[in-house]
Amino acid sequence: MHSPATSLFHPPYGLSFPIEELVLVRSWAEERRLRMIVALDQTAETAEFEEMLILAPLDRETRTLTIWRTLGGIFVQLPNGRPRSFPTLEDALASLRPAPPKRNKLLKFFGLPR
Repeated sequence: MHSPATSLFHPPYGLSFPIEELVLVRSWAEERRLRMIVALDQTAETAEFEEMLILAPLDRETRTLTIWRTLGGIFVQLPNGRPRSFPTLEDALASLRPAPPKRNKLLKFFGLPR
């Protein structure tokens, strides 16, 4: 009797982001003076990633944050830190550093004219 062949295809661990989420992360990063790098087809240890988002300061090459998506949720990892899991990208971004205040709010805080 013939047994069916097992598939050699293994879906990647990390999946790509929808365009709407890429735009959301890019605007979130810009508000914090970070740049977003989209790294395609990455491998870490034995896991394959279709897409990872790397956020770094505008003036440095050092990575500040890495974000990836799996079937189970969104993962965020700081350098030398453990990955944290979130159900949605919005939850992940909300848990991170808030945006700096707008210039008008800073001027008002210090009692300066706008």
